[in-house]
Amino acid sequence: MTSERLPIIDLDLSDVESGMALSSEAGWNQTADDWRHFITNGQAIGVRAPGGRLVGSAAALPYDGPFGFIGMVLVTPQWRRRGIATQLVDQCIKVLCEKGLTPVLDATADGEAVYRKQGFVPQFRFDRWERPALTSPDKTAQTDAPSVCAMATLVDLDHEAFGADRRRLMADFLDRNATKALCAEDNSGFALVRDGRRAAQAGPVVASSQHQALQLLERLVAGVHGALFIDVPSTWQDIGRWLGESGFAIQRSFARMALDRARPFGNPQHLFAVAGPEFG
Repeated sequence: MTSERLPIIDLDLSDVESGMALSSEAGWNQTADDWRHFITNGQAIGVRAPGGRLVGSAAALPYDGPFGFIGMVLVTPQWRRRGIATQLVDQCIKVLCEKGLTPVLDATADGEAVYRKQGFVPQFRFDRWERPALTSPDKTAQTDAPSVCAMATLVDLDHEAFGADRRRLMADFLDRNATKALCAEDNSGFALVRDGRRAAQAGPVVASSQHQALQLLERLVAGVHGALFIDVPSTWQDIGRWLGESGFAIQRSFARMALDRARPFGNPQHLFAVAGPEFG
């Protein structure tokens, strides 16, 4: 059976459970809320096996700016190497280009080689750092109360560092019960952490300097006792050293890639952790 026999379909909210089955099978950290965001705010697509099972997915998420993001590119193992992922990514490219947006995605080492053939060019690289759950958290440790960031301030800071307006995504993150947000005292930086399926996910982290980012991360990490992921651009070596000293280890690395564009969008000098490979 070839991929031509599997027409691309649009996913809706009734497909959240099937999407979760795909991402959970792959060991990814996405939640049902993440799937709902892609379906509600972007164009989530997929292919079904003859029996009706969802066996492949991808999503195009437009942002208010010069680019949009491609994420959730998944194919169940039995259906790989049939061109399904390429077919789905090509459709996402078409969706974003028709809106006048440059397609951007985050690729693993294996994925990078495939995406290069489709015209994607690396912009920068980042590492996923993972810390297991603390076996004996210090329940007496005092952590700072979260400093409240005005939504407009958070959106503006994220926009400047990331390169596009993500107010709908930031609002979604903040509306989730377990999300915590920390703001720098002068409102020039912030750090978020939210729930994931396997571990809490820190990011984005935006700051005016690496020193300020470390201050925010120290406060943020101190309040998380469960397993924790954070995706940090590889250039920030001081943060990498601190993470290593704090019980984190690199799980895998990614390349942020854009179609026919090598120069990063936004201001990478202020971006110290990304929101995750699915959101950018």
